[in-house]
Amino acid sequence: SEHRISAAHFFDAANAQPCTEIPQKLAEMASPACRGTIVPAPSYDAEADAGVLRKAMKGLGTDEDAIINLLVKRSNAQRQEISKKFKVMYGKDLIKELKSELSGNLENAVLALMETRYEAKLLRRAIKGAGTDEECLIEILCTRSNAEIQQIKQAYKAEYRRDLEKDVAGDTSGHFKRLLVSLCQGAREESMEVDMAKAQKEAWELYQAGEKKWGTDESVFNKIITVRSFPQLRATFDAYVKIAQRD
Repeated sequence: SEHRISAAHFFDAANAQPCTEIPQKLAEMASPACRGTIVPAPSYDAEADAGVLRKAMKGLGTDEDAIINLLVKRSNAQRQEISKKFKVMYGKDLIKELKSELSGNLENAVLALMETRYEAKLLRRAIKGAGTDEECLIEILCTRSNAEIQQIKQAYKAEYRRDLEKDVAGDTSGHFKRLLVSLCQGAREESMEVDMAKAQKEAWELYQAGEKKWGTDESVFNKIITVRSFPQLRATFDAYVKIAQRD
């Protein structure tokens, strides 16, 4: 698109300080409170679930509560298995059946639950057209696991026959572009162990590269923010606050 994202979205150019949005988003990922609420159902039977959905949509009227109560308690992988089982059992496409039975916001919400490439579509929407939704890029690329990043890239390629990294790089610029390209690699450390000595050392490096320097050494921020695990980053940011006396 014509709109270009400058380094100011990652670094506060006026004060040569790191932008708080990305570090805060990454720090949140290490918090116990920041965990997904939809997990695979332990007592799960795709065949039985397909039967529940068929019953909810068969005949006059639709049992919307039954559909909602089932789908929100299944992981996306389980929903895809249910969809396949539904077609095998009844010779009908579950997505088309849901579309014909539901409407309005409920239809949109349920169909979003059934999406296999939802995040890929969000990213495409974020970089397609006259503007760039940088908040969407940050929200997805900063917070997904390595495996999820690879899955999103594959889904993007399958859906649009385009390369996600190239599209992101083509719609952004400067240090923000390099940050996103690094995140697209899906190569973040994923250990839950925290090295407090390293956190202290790298917090000081961030301070030296930012607040204590005229201008900002963005490469230091990029290396730490895109490589370290979420728990390690949380410890680093906590140490940074103590050193800089600000977050």
